[in-house]
Amino acid sequence: MKKKIAIQGIKGSNHYKVLTELFDVSKVEALECSSFSQLVNAVVTGECEQAIMAIENSIAGSILPNYRLILDHNLQVTAEYYLNISHNLVALPKQTVKDLVQVKSHQMALHQCSHYFREQSHIHLIEDVDTALPAQIIAKKQLFGVGALVPKGTAELFGLQVLAENIQNNSLNETRFVVVKQTPNLSENVDKATLQFQMSHQTGSLAKVLNLMADYGLNLSKIQSIPIPFDMWRYNFIVDVSFTDLVNFNEAFNAISKISIKPTCVGLYKNGKS
Repeated sequence: MKKKIAIQGIKGSNHYKVLTELFDVSKVEALECSSFSQLVNAVVTGECEQAIMAIENSIAGSILPNYRLILDHNLQVTAEYYLNISHNLVALPKQTVKDLVQVKSHQMALHQCSHYFREQSHIHLIEDVDTALPAQIIAKKQLFGVGALVPKGTAELFGLQVLAENIQNNSLNETRFVVVKQTPNLSENVDKATLQFQMSHQTGSLAKVLNLMADYGLNLSKIQSIPIPFDMWRYNFIVDVSFTDLVNFNEAFNAISKISIKPTCVGLYKNGKS
């Protein structure tokens, strides 16, 4: 029996594309979720052991609600994957771009292709919950005059035709995805960690933690603040650090724990860029 892995969206979405890159699809199957809340709930309830979720984009930045979901449900990041984002305009065969009156996709995809559609004033853009779902509906209902913005390879899944390739505004565009579980990664083949902690409202308190990271040779690749619910104007700090020695990292984390508030390791995993 195949193991289920939760993804946001359906087969043909970017989340599904990441699943095919990280896992052997002959051994796993996608549990399609309409929202990230549903995705996390599938892990928490045990419907599936792990899930893939987008966490940040190189242009749009962090997806803060997803960080909130990870922290609130005490999930662990066990892997990461960087996916180059490209968008193809697709529709039913025997049509051209001039035949389209509507194009549907996720709001982020539409935004990332705004330059192209400035030249296509006859097309009305409609936001949808996913990139692949509009393509599936177009194929199922045989909707002529309607197009969809989808990742590379999605058109073939639904028997659609690519009308325009790589129409995104910026080709230097990546989304970082993480694999989350309820249990931590026990492998010692790791060189990156995500930590979260709070700091007291004292001058230089955050600088002390950052200096400590430098003293232990940790490479800080990201720092993100996120509001603490029910504690107005206080924040959790979430940091990503790379390291070369796991023992040294553990020593660094112990030292950080002594000068921060409620420190936790949100995940140990292999650097997706190494």
